[in-house]
Amino acid sequence: MKNDLIKISGIVFFVSVFGCSLKSGDENNIKYSMKKFERIFTNTDTTVKNYSKVFFEYPKITKAANQQIKDSIASYVKGIFLNNYFGKAKSFDEMADSLFKDFKNFQKEFRDSPQSWEIESATSVIYNKNSIVSLQSNTYSYLGGAHPNELVLYANFNSGNGKRINLSGLFKDEDKHELNSRAEKIFRKEKAISPSTNFEEAGFWFKDNKFVLNENFGIKDDGLVFYFNSYEIAPYSIGPTEIFIPYNEIKNLIKEGGLLFEAASREN
Repeated sequence: MKNDLIKISGIVFFVSVFGCSLKSGDENNIKYSMKKFERIFTNTDTTVKNYSKVFFEYPKITKAANQQIKDSIASYVKGIFLNNYFGKAKSFDEMADSLFKDFKNFQKEFRDSPQSWEIESATSVIYNKNSIVSLQSNTYSYLGGAHPNELVLYANFNSGNGKRINLSGLFKDEDKHELNSRAEKIFRKEKAISPSTNFEEAGFWFKDNKFVLNENFGIKDDGLVFYFNSYEIAPYSIGPTEIFIPYNEIKNLIKEGGLLFEAASREN
């Protein structure tokens, strides 16, 4: 009887510890609701009835493990939107007012211009597990000029302490070269660039013609996505570049015991 109790206690202890380890990352998951801000100005003082528009969509945290992660995400989201118009404003309304004022002045000077000005930006949560929150922000803007601009930005946070996550926190320093090497193979395959062709010849801009990943990356269920916006590594005519790296191709490079190691282990 005594031995049976010991066995049962051992089993309960194992299940308890194992169960806690499985739930630990999920305890820091955030909860949020999507919010929208929209304002439209239609200019009726010119011969052409055009408009200026501001539209923002973003997650507002309703529940989190601590105030730090709430503040980190709120600050990031606010900065994404307000920095879209030359960093002039401190609030969404102030930004819209500034944009509309400049648009009206433009219309007074160019009364027959067909231009309408727009800034549309949406930030979404693409990953919310294992103490990681990954955000993707898509922005479209046209403020005059030859063409509109589109921008995709990613940001990753530790939802346990609110700190920003970068590559150095996920991969061992000695494996950074190998990470870039594996990403380069994916890049060359997708762009149909042979191993013997340098990037400048193919129309891409990398310092010293050496492929290097940037810090603009998102964390997903099955891997990491890296994004180079237009003009970052190639002219506007080539457009942006997205590189997806599955966990199964880089799992041995991820820091053991880190947040990404747990995420990659759970999903594969």
